[in-house]
Amino acid sequence: MSPDARALLAVARKELRVLRRYPLTLLNTMLFMPLYQLVLPVLLLGTAFLVKGRSLGMDELTGTSDFGGWLSAGLVGATVTGTVLSGPAQAMASERGLGTLEQTWAMPVSRRALVLGLMTCMTGLSLLAGVTMAVLVSLVAGASYGPGTVLVLPVFAALVPGLAGMGLLSASLSLLWRQAVGLTDNLGYVVTVLAGVTFPVAVLWDALRPVSYLIPTTWAIDLSRRAALGADSLYPPAVEVCALLATSGLFLAGGTALFGRMERRMRAEGALGQH
Repeated sequence: MSPDARALLAVARKELRVLRRYPLTLLNTMLFMPLYQLVLPVLLLGTAFLVKGRSLGMDELTGTSDFGGWLSAGLVGATVTGTVLSGPAQAMASERGLGTLEQTWAMPVSRRALVLGLMTCMTGLSLLAGVTMAVLVSLVAGASYGPGTVLVLPVFAALVPGLAGMGLLSASLSLLWRQAVGLTDNLGYVVTVLAGVTFPVAVLWDALRPVSYLIPTTWAIDLSRRAALGADSLYPPAVEVCALLATSGLFLAGGTALFGRMERRMRAEGALGQH
């Protein structure tokens, strides 16, 4: 195993140990906050407009009246994407406060591997939290999933490169601005809105819809809803699969290039070890 691979796994294990020491904080961040900030308000608002237990407007726009199932599919994508965007900045700020960031980054391994190790831990935990929330919403709202739900797994596998790019983007912003937590948190909220987590992308303004199409989470969520619920998709599935792969690759390439540029800039200024 290469040094970078060992460093990636070591960082992932270290982050997992730290989070396990504070289980209430982990539950609050991964489960309770999304529940009371996003899930419950949207679910209750949608339930208030049901007609004889069916969401007629959603049926017309999306091809399914299963509001709980439709929302659940979006929650998984939103949880993973939001965590990956905000996580690296929060972790770097925490290590900076503890005084361990410089020692960690001084190791003779790729700093990109350190960020990806952090992202690996957070992606796994956020996936678990997202699935847990989806199950809870499904039980409360009585969602019904079809046999195609198993196809959601390869869809989110195709999203992973895009998530890696988002994590590198978050780390790049942390290098550029030392206190980037607020910025990355807000960026996660914007992506959640544009990806159509709580409403169909079709209702977005015409000026914003092309931006939504550039986000890989948009395609992952839309494909998941079609696979699990038989809902209508924005475009034919083959086109959406290509769009998901293309945007994931674009985010990975862009995040890698930006992180490398920020790292070279910090090294040239002699500030990387004192960040």
